[in-house]
Amino acid sequence: MTDRDSLYIYYISGTGNARISSQWIAEQAIKKGMRTVVQQIDRLENITMPRAGENTLIGFAFPTHGFNAAPIMLRFLAGFPAGLCRDVFLVNTRAGMKMSKIFLQGLSGLALILPAFILMLKGYRCIGFRPVDLPSNWIPLHPGLREKIIKSIFERCEPIVRNFADRILAGEKIYRGLYSLPVDILISPIAVAYYIGGRFFLSKTFIASNKCNNCGICVKECPTSSIIMVRDRPYWKLTCESCMRCLNNCPQRAIEATHGMATLFIIIITAINARIFLFMTALLNIHPDVWWWKILSDLIGIAVMVAISAGLYVFVHYAVGFKPLNYLVRFTSLTTLPFWRRYRYNKDKEKEKKNNNHVRTSAVVNPFR
Repeated sequence: MTDRDSLYIYYISGTGNARISSQWIAEQAIKKGMRTVVQQIDRLENITMPRAGENTLIGFAFPTHGFNAAPIMLRFLAGFPAGLCRDVFLVNTRAGMKMSKIFLQGLSGLALILPAFILMLKGYRCIGFRPVDLPSNWIPLHPGLREKIIKSIFERCEPIVRNFADRILAGEKIYRGLYSLPVDILISPIAVAYYIGGRFFLSKTFIASNKCNNCGICVKECPTSSIIMVRDRPYWKLTCESCMRCLNNCPQRAIEATHGMATLFIIIITAINARIFLFMTALLNIHPDVWWWKILSDLIGIAVMVAISAGLYVFVHYAVGFKPLNYLVRFTSLTTLPFWRRYRYNKDKEKEKKNNNHVRTSAVVNPFR
């Protein structure tokens, strides 16, 4: 049995998966009589740190974005003070699915490896790595899962997370997340591409339809302050991390993933990048198969993709003020289809009320009601 007397958990959550994972762990700590602090790191504001000399364990819970940790969590870890304790643990939620009676696992990529490396450089020892395959919330790719499937996935994952918590709090070391290391390393180039370019493109694939009533909830609840109002319409900045909080929680269902617009962007970007590649290859008299030129041209292509998508998005944002174009954008988006469900996890209110008497959270206790 460990002699730790406190537990701090820092989490970021788009639609509730990392939040409820943190809650499950916190509940196990409370049962052991530990002082427990659960801290949401939205906008990296009002963060509570362990007290000096406190014998504590620190955990970090976050979703997987593009086979990597959520960028806001990486920034938080980069600025996290060294020397607050010795041991830390990591929990990453990833896209769980279910086919018939078979539960399908998601992929972590660099989501555990990179945070562990950052913390190691700061002198911390990671004693636990745990991926949790909670329901996928990637609504631009598929409709939200049915309630029955969501419930079965949670029923499967809850005891797994609670068991992980009990063992970690008892002083065990658990490296379950390293079992898929070969696959994670194999897909790591995708994680890098997403981080340096893909996430900026994806941030320009969200738009508010004419159902938007300017309630401002998406602006208020965005964890990275990436949504602003421009001409009375939500506008997504490049800092958007595609956490899906806004899309899944808009009370008017006005936020759409614009598949038609994104496809047009890709066609335009591909055509321009091809011309730039041919022009630069001829200008510099470089063979197109030279390895360093392939890498450099890919980086140039990513920069061009970000610049063009940002420019086109500005045009589209203003143009959708005209109803014909608004309808065109909306009805070329799969998320407008009636069966295209949204996803969020709703905690039982009575249970939440009971837990909040014991667990300290950030100022926004439950932004997903």
